[in-house]
Formats: sequence, C-alpha cells, structure tokens
Amino acid sequence: MPPRTPSPFLTHSSTKDAAAGASKRLPDKRRRKLPLCTPSELRKRIAGGEYLVIIDGLVCKLNGFVNKHPGGPLAIMHMVGRDATDEVRCMHPQEVLDERMPRWAVAQFAPDEKDGFVVSYVEDMELEYSAARSTPNDGSVHPQPGDQLGATDLDYAAIQRDFRRLDDQLHEAGLYKCSYQDYLFEGARYMMFFLTSVVLIVYGPHSAWTYLLAGLSTALLWQQLAFFAHDLGHNELTGVREFDMVLGICIADLLGGLSVGWWKKNHNTHHIVTNDVDNDPDIQHLPFFAVSTRFFESRYSTYYKRVMEFDAAARLFVSLQDKLYYLIMCFARYNLYFLSWNYLLFSDFAPYRFLEMGCIGVFFVWFSWLLSNIPTWPYLFLYLTVAHTVSAVLHIQITLSHFAMSTESPDPVRECFAARQVRTTMDVVCHRALDWFHGGLQFQVEHHLFPRLPRHKLGQIQPMVKDICRKHGLDFKEFSFIDGNVYTLRWLGEVASRVKLYNCREKLEADAVASIKQSLSQAAK
Repeated sequence: MPPRTPSPFLTHSSTKDAAAGASKRLPDKRRRKLPLCTPSELRKRIAGGEYLVIIDGLVCKLNGFVNKHPGGPLAIMHMVGRDATDEVRCMHPQEVLDERMPRWAVAQFAPDEKDGFVVSYVEDMELEYSAARSTPNDGSVHPQPGDQLGATDLDYAAIQRDFRRLDDQLHEAGLYKCSYQDYLFEGARYMMFFLTSVVLIVYGPHSAWTYLLAGLSTALLWQQLAFFAHDLGHNELTGVREFDMVLGICIADLLGGLSVGWWKKNHNTHHIVTNDVDNDPDIQHLPFFAVSTRFFESRYSTYYKRVMEFDAAARLFVSLQDKLYYLIMCFARYNLYFLSWNYLLFSDFAPYRFLEMGCIGVFFVWFSWLLSNIPTWPYLFLYLTVAHTVSAVLHIQITLSHFAMSTESPDPVRECFAARQVRTTMDVVCHRALDWFHGGLQFQVEHHLFPRLPRHKLGQIQPMVKDICRKHGLDFKEFSFIDGNVYTLRWLGEVASRVKLYNCREKLEADAVASIKQSLSQAAK
C-alpha cells in the first residue's frame, strides 16, 4: 500500500516556536508583578498541599479548580509539579491557555539553569495522587518492548520544540477545523446499521440467520458509535465542549447504553499518564490482565483508589492471559455497563449525571422493546451473544494500541509529552478502504500527540510525525492489524511466563524466612 501523504498545506518549514508566543498570553505588566517561584519553593508549596502546575512559564494554583475541571480532577492532579504546557495545549482550545489559565497564575516560574531541560520537579516526592512517579530499574522490572531504561541520549527539548512547531503548522493550515462532510458518511453508516438491526428483528423471518445478522449489525453500530463518542469527547466536531459533550450523550448513551461521562473521565486520565502502571486505568485490568510484571507487586491504583491485588485469581488468569485474551474480550462490553452505572451512581464527579441516566434509561426501554420482538429464548440468546461478542473487536482495537507498549520511562524527570506518547503507543497499518472500520484508532500515535485533531485528518500528518521521530531517534511502532495482534499476544505470553517464576521466588523466600525462624527458635531453646 502506498504511504499516506501529508496535507498539501503542510510543509517542513519551521514556524515560530509556541514558547515564543507564550509571554503574550499574559500581559507583560501583570506578568512582571507576579513573584518568582524557584523549583525548591515549588516543591515546598506542593508538600504543603498546593496543586501547582507550570503552564507557559507561569505557576498556576489549581486547588479551587481541580474539582470543577470538566476532564476530571485526576487530569490536573497528575500534572502537579510538572511543566504541563504541552498537555494543556493538546487537550484544550487556545482560549484556555490565552484567557483562562492565566487567571490561576500565582507566580512566574524561575527554573535553575544548571538543571537543564526538566519537565517534572516532583519525581522523588510521595504524592497521594501519583503512587509511584518513577521506579528505578533495580533489576526487578521486566523490560517491555520499546523500553529503553537508562537511555538518556534523547534531546527532549528538541523533540518538544519540533512537535510544537508541527502543532503550530496544523493550526495555521486549518486542520483543526472539522470537515462536517466527513460525518455525512459517518451518519449514513450509523443509520444503516441501526435500521438493519431494527428491520431484521421486527420484520425479518424468524430464523437463526436473521438474528445472527441483526446481532452483527448491532455490534458494528456500537463500534462506530464508540468512535463518534470518542470524537465528541475530544471536542473534535465543533470545538465547543458543552455542545459536543451533550451531543455525545444524546447519541451514544441513547443508542449504546454506555456513559460518555465515565469514558471521558477515564480517557482524559489515560491521555495524561499513558501506560503508567499506577495511574492509567486503561492498563489496569487485574485480575484478568497484567501488561507489566510490576502488577505482580499489588500496586495501588490512583484512579480506582484501591490496591490491585495480585491474588490467587489474578495469578491464575494472568498465567493464561495470552490464551484467554480473545475470550475475555467477548465479555468486555458487559463490564462497561457496570462501570457506567458505577460512575453515574457513585462518582463524586459526574457533571451530566441525570442527563446520562435519563438517556441510558431510554436506551434500555427501546432496546427492551426491540428484544420483545424476538419470539423465542434461543433466538434472543443468539442475538445478544452475537451483538456483545462481536463487540470484542472494538476492545481488541483499543488494547492493541497500548498493551504491548512501554510502561517505563527512561527519564521521568526530562521525558517530554511527545516522547512519552510515541513510546507508549502504536499505529495500525491498514488500507484506506478500511479506515472506517478502525475509526481513527489506526492512527493512535498521531491522536495521542494531537488529541483534538479531527480523526479524518490524522492520516495526513502521519508522514510528518514519522519524520520527526526519525530525526530524533524515537521508535515509531506500527503493525498490520494481524501482526499487531501477534505482537500483543507474544507480550502477554511473556508476562504470563513470569508468573511461574514469581511464584517460585515467593516460595523460596517464604521457605527461607521459615527456616530462619526455626533456627532462631531452636537457638533460643
């Protein structure tokens, strides 16, 4: 297949650096009035309970905003003590940086020049919302494909600069503006799958083939709606947060029965701390899956606020995870129903709680009516099984992007946002005719670098992303869908093989402790 070609509006000519315009986002007169804040003072104030985040050279105190943040509080809390300029810039419209963030500024940041390029100033601090900011490679960590533990030869400042320039080019070329024509075809596809399901069930002949095809059509509808809800959750459609969010709820909750609000809270955290063992909910799937041997340590999840126990059940499932992968994925949608209602009923942060509960309630009403048209229990079972089992394709597509990718930063203090996204994410190579089937997930690296870029334009920027990665020695990973599955299964199998070694080591340690206790007991006698 010929390579994707960049937009004719994009060139490799440099544009002004984003940082150069940063000072214009706060009037110079007001900026000069702000006191200076050094790294040591920053750490001291954070230790005292302040949520301080560095954005465009300003120290912003977000204690009063953290529980009002539309993307959820964790998206802010994980950025405390860090330069979050790139994270804020990629996840928000320009007005947030220009107008809203400066309101929270309490100081100008004055970095120590001898430290060089630094992103995080709190890696060695014990913060309740970041269980383990970094883990030294003491030999206990099992390196993952793509891990370059100890590698410090990457020029993170240059990487950051080049990706910021590319982002400026995308804005100047107008690529952040959604082409609504693309969604005409999307909408027609959604309607086709919906009507096919309804017509087959209500008017089709009573045969196994009817309900098998209806289940397949429903599964494809849910898959495609998930892509659309993903676009709306990132404000890719209109750029107006409230409108896109409500539209996503009214469509996805109503037709799919899942909470867009739950997804957004989960997904924003995932984008901020991608593939972080303690903080990213998208890779926290014990007792069924462990994508790193660090999960054997019963880590604490800052998202779920509980210890992920590596107990007997987890050891059994993880030891077989490469063999059970597809089977477990067939039940993944049922888990999403549970997570959606758990979020709506019990979450402290659910800004559209009642709208979502109403829409999901309507979903169960019309879906129950649809099911009432199926004449026998075997046919009903067939339809529901096919619809939910085929939905596994979506969950495979999602996990494929990250499960076999790096979970360890080679330099947590200096690794910039762009380098982290490339390290933790893979692309899927597919023919253009199958772009609709992958829904933008095939350009996952590009999406993680520029989350608000409309997915129909991600393919245009892939060549330029690859060029920057080659220039700086970043490992850009891409596989065909089949090869990506093989790669992921091999990694899951590799982790699974370590369970037996872990059990043996634990037994040896227990035997040694017992032997020492026995010796001490005998000596005491």
